[in-house]
Amino acid sequence: MNMHSFKLIFILFGLLSFIACQKKTEYQVVNTDSYGDNLNKNKAKSNIEYHSILTTNLFQKPSSVNELSRTDRVIQSCGDKSLINEVIISNYMNSSQVKLPTRKFMVDSTERFIEETYVRFFIRRPTEAERTWFRNYINANKSNPNFSPELVYTAFAASDEYFFY
Repeated sequence: MNMHSFKLIFILFGLLSFIACQKKTEYQVVNTDSYGDNLNKNKAKSNIEYHSILTTNLFQKPSSVNELSRTDRVIQSCGDKSLINEVIISNYMNSSQVKLPTRKFMVDSTERFIEETYVRFFIRRPTEAERTWFRNYINANKSNPNFSPELVYTAFAASDEYFFY
């Protein structure tokens, strides 16, 4: 190996070392809550899945297997699935065990109520259009004494989106 080749190899080695020793960019990890934003839910929940999730959302505790099986048999025995689900939702809402926010919270903390309701039922945050519509709807019904979180929760539980994941 001649001196010229040795110098060339030495220069290439030095150049490669310089390039390889460049400062690497560091990325910081930011912890954030993650909620789905997929609006294209297309897989239907089974009767048991639907009512298991519904009772957990409304009562903040899971239902027993016996209760879910009984509810499933009732749904299967009825021809109109949406009607029987609305009756069951209404029955749940009439229970003293259901955990609902207060009307005062819904009216006084509208933004938080909207956010929590979407996350609770749809496992996602509302879009800006949904948030605006819902805010306007609540504000328009503030003076209506019959407008309550129960009605809002009933509407969410009976919605098409809630039947799918």
